[in-house]
Amino acid sequence: LAEAAEEEREARAPPPLRLKDPKAVADAAAKDVIVRSRTTTGQVLWPATKEDIEILGESKLMYPAPFEVEGSVIIRLVRLSDPVTSPVSRVVRNRQFGIRGNERWHLLAMGVVSMIIIYSLGAWQLKRMQWKKELIEKRRERLGMPRVEVRTSPFPWKDKVEDYEYRVVEVRGVFDHAREMHIGPRPGADESGETVPGVLVVTPLRLEDGSTVMVNRGHLPSTRLDPNTRPELPTWVRVRGVLEQGEIPNLVGRYARLKNRPDKNQYVYLIAPELAENANARNHEECSQALVTAIDTLFEDDFKAGYRRQLPYTMKHKEDYLLFWADEHTHFNYAMQWFGMGTLIMTMTVYKFIEVSRWRF
Repeated sequence: LAEAAEEEREARAPPPLRLKDPKAVADAAAKDVIVRSRTTTGQVLWPATKEDIEILGESKLMYPAPFEVEGSVIIRLVRLSDPVTSPVSRVVRNRQFGIRGNERWHLLAMGVVSMIIIYSLGAWQLKRMQWKKELIEKRRERLGMPRVEVRTSPFPWKDKVEDYEYRVVEVRGVFDHAREMHIGPRPGADESGETVPGVLVVTPLRLEDGSTVMVNRGHLPSTRLDPNTRPELPTWVRVRGVLEQGEIPNLVGRYARLKNRPDKNQYVYLIAPELAENANARNHEECSQALVTAIDTLFEDDFKAGYRRQLPYTMKHKEDYLLFWADEHTHFNYAMQWFGMGTLIMTMTVYKFIEVSRWRF
């Protein structure tokens, strides 16, 4: 009885729906077509044979623009359990996001590499932040120490400049104006605060015993480069300044910067060993280890006469050594920006990877 009832139900079931493509060959036999609820006009589903699946499975996926396939036939394998979507809509979607299903691993790899590089920049900024913080504290501590008075050679900082760097020193001697060196061009500021072009002036100072220390006297405007506009006679002078090693170039500056030419007395950077080549110092070794950046200059003749002459140089102040264009707070902000950018890139990459993985191809 059960078999009879099953045969009766099969007899009452509607026959399979058959469609015939109007553009098909006339003698082509009709095929069974499975029609889903989400079909698109002009889209026909044909049951694929094993041979069709092997051939189409080995073919290359192509996603041309819709206008490039106008009037053409698009063939795509679909699972019966998946909703059928328009091939044209799929092409538009893939071109809009600029990625194919098989390229999602490339997307993920690029996102990971980009995140690692950007996070490395953030870690580098944190390292710079710590270095800048220690540098500022070091300068603040040493600028507050008692000044070191130097009258003769050997200097206290000989062969141990790092222990005396940024200490305030006081030296007494006579400037050798014939050996004056210009470093620049460098921008500076006049009395009104306006930026003016000029150079840094480094002059050897001969001490009582004939030894030499180089003194960075400050910024000199380009209008006063001619010595005739600022005549100076050799006289005893007391210079108070900060001991520095000069401008130490970083890795980029060491190989990419312009070079000083001591043989022609042409300088672009404040580098003590190269400046010492033209200082004509008998204590050349210790003279080339550091220089003094003047923060105050007092001529003894002025002191005896009870007045102070006006100098054309703009000297640095002790407070200037604690000011940086990028302090430790700036480096921290840069680090957070890099970390935020890396996190955002990785979030978008993972989101797109998951979205592409859910696509039906």
